[in-house]
Amino acid sequence: MRSPSCELAMIRTLDRVLWVGMLAAVFLAPWMFGAVEPWAVHGLTALLLVLLALWGIKAVLERAVRVHVTPIHGVLAGALLVAALQLVRAPRPTSEPLDRGAPLAVSAAASQDPSGTRQAMWRLAVLSGYFALAVELLRSTRRRAGAFVVLLLLGCSLAFVGVVQKLTASPRLLWVREVETVEIAFGPFVNRNHAAGFLEMLFPLPVAAILGGGVARERWGVCAISALIMGIAIALTGSRGGVLVLGVELLALPLLWAAMNARVRGSLRSGALMVGLMSAGIVAGVLWIGAEPVVSRWRMTEGVEATFANPLDRPMIWRATAAMIRDHFWWGVGLGAYPVAYTRYDRSAGVYRVEQAHNDYLQVMAELGVWGALLLMGLLLAIWRAMRRALMRAADSSAARFERALALGVTVALLGMGIHSAFDFNLQVTANALLFLLLVALLENLGARSAEHRFAKEMGV
Repeated sequence: MRSPSCELAMIRTLDRVLWVGMLAAVFLAPWMFGAVEPWAVHGLTALLLVLLALWGIKAVLERAVRVHVTPIHGVLAGALLVAALQLVRAPRPTSEPLDRGAPLAVSAAASQDPSGTRQAMWRLAVLSGYFALAVELLRSTRRRAGAFVVLLLLGCSLAFVGVVQKLTASPRLLWVREVETVEIAFGPFVNRNHAAGFLEMLFPLPVAAILGGGVARERWGVCAISALIMGIAIALTGSRGGVLVLGVELLALPLLWAAMNARVRGSLRSGALMVGLMSAGIVAGVLWIGAEPVVSRWRMTEGVEATFANPLDRPMIWRATAAMIRDHFWWGVGLGAYPVAYTRYDRSAGVYRVEQAHNDYLQVMAELGVWGALLLMGLLLAIWRAMRRALMRAADSSAARFERALALGVTVALLGMGIHSAFDFNLQVTANALLFLLLVALLENLGARSAEHRFAKEMGV
């Protein structure tokens, strides 16, 4: 029979392994070319199953199952439930050709691509599993500090590799994999917009750590260099959306910090000064490396005119998606069925293949119907609630200052992704969605900790 001390040691070891495994998934996903291909999703699934098995063993040893349910759990479960209902009502496969002009003889609640829906459900279930683990494993300040360091290393390494690959004009992703459109690739991502989206969720963290005094002064240099590398990389991706969001984040950081410290005189001025210096450093770095690729993306001939001359321009896709939403208002076309459903609304005569709506909000409503809209509102309200709770934390200790600064960085990061999602599809990329959910889990835990702290203070504990 095992002694209590032996069981306690095993529980602690399993807890550390679970934490390392969860962070390893977030760290490795972007290096697997965004984890968008089946082999990458298989790998993440296998790791998740191992982690869940270890979590089960840990629960047996503890003789207790600890699960902290958040509103985000309900949103993810709701999306899976709607998709399951769409799949149940879907038609069986048929060998008869489909007349593009004829209406589909299927249930209004059915998925138009059952295979795509199954794959999307699998991916969403994997992401939900990692989110559930993150909520459980990031309950302590030390764990959240460790996650902050890992995310900083991830952002710096990915940005550095992307810039070096851009400067060397390598025709391969990570100098290994050949791609047809290497000019729009950046780092391990096939699409520069996805690289920018990933980095823009990490960039605010070190800036907020300095702004909020979340780290010691001797570590400000490390955070500043990390932020500069990521900011320069975002600009060099050539993603117009990424540069726009970078600017929004640089504006939001001092404004939100000043709102959090309304009683402290000069907080807005000091925050604006620090962010101004950071912006100047990013501009100087881009000019030093070479600003032509960035400037060319904003020229009239290569920017706006090229966008509207392209049959795949976003306004055309959005109009087609709006028509799709009107036609499938209640149940949508099916989770993951957007590419198949779009062929009935395509105005390019099938010459081009459109797989995403370039607007995550529209795509969710197109795929899940009115239920998707309700789930979106639930997600936004849940994140807003967690933000308010996390940002209200009093800075009465060094640990509290770190958590307050981390809450500021995560809030601005999620704000940036929320804006970028209005004209791109970053959250359709597994690596980006996984990082997004990790940040949400951090915010949920920071908010819960803040609420517990206020309750204890009110009770005089």
